[in-house]
Amino acid sequence: MNRVDGEACFVLHIRPYRDTSALVNFFSPNYGRFTCVAKGLRGGRSRQSWRANLQAFNLVSVSWQGRSELKSLVDVQHQASYSLQGRALFCGLYVNELLERLLHQHDPQADIFVLYTQCLTRLIGGVKLEESLRRFEFGLLEKLGYGLNFTHCNRSGKAFNPDRFYFFHPDEGLILADEEVAASQFSGEVLLQLASGDFSGDAQLAAKRLSRLALHGLLGSKPLRSRALFMAAVKVE
Repeated sequence: MNRVDGEACFVLHIRPYRDTSALVNFFSPNYGRFTCVAKGLRGGRSRQSWRANLQAFNLVSVSWQGRSELKSLVDVQHQASYSLQGRALFCGLYVNELLERLLHQHDPQADIFVLYTQCLTRLIGGVKLEESLRRFEFGLLEKLGYGLNFTHCNRSGKAFNPDRFYFFHPDEGLILADEEVAASQFSGEVLLQLASGDFSGDAQLAAKRLSRLALHGLLGSKPLRSRALFMAAVKVE
C-alpha cells in the first residue's frame, strides 16, 4: 500500500463523510490537490488533535496511504495557522474554491502552492483585499497556461496604445477593439497600468472585470459557493 509521510499541505475544505468520518481536501506542492478520508474524526475524543488541526487555511504536516483516488489519513500535525476574519475570510474561501475547481487531482503545483501562501499572507492583514485577489487570480491563470498579456495585443503583437481600447477574447486574450465591439472594453492606458503592478484607481475595477472574464471560460456556468455566501452575508449586514 502506497504511503506518504510528513508532506506539507494546506487544508482547503472539510465535510462530513458517513457516520463519524470526514473528507478533507488538501493542497500540497508535490502532490497537488487530493482528498483523504479522516476516519472517526467526528466521534469521541480520540481525534481531538486532528479536529483542531484540520481547519481551513491551516498548514499541516500530513501522512496518508492508499492506492485509490481517496486516500486514508494516517496522521496530521499542525505547522501554521492563517487566521482570516470578516471579508478576508470570504476572500480565502473564494481562493480555496478556485483551487478545488481549477486544479486537477494529484497534479503537482509547487508554484501555485507558493502563490497561494503569498495570497493568504496578504489576506491576513485585511488590507487591499481586492488587489490580493487579483494578483492571485492573474498568477493562477499564468501558472495554468492561461496568462494574460498586459502589454501587447495578442492578435497583432503590437504594444498596447494608451489611447486605444482592447477587449478580452476567450480564445485570443486581449486584442484591439474595433468600432463594432462596444462591451467589456479596456483602455490601453489601464492595461499598461496593470502591467506595472499598479491596481489603483480605474485599474482596480478593470482588473476585476478582466479576471472574471478570463476565469469564466475555465469555471463554466456552475455558480461559486463562496460568492453566494459572501452575498448572503452582505445582505445580513
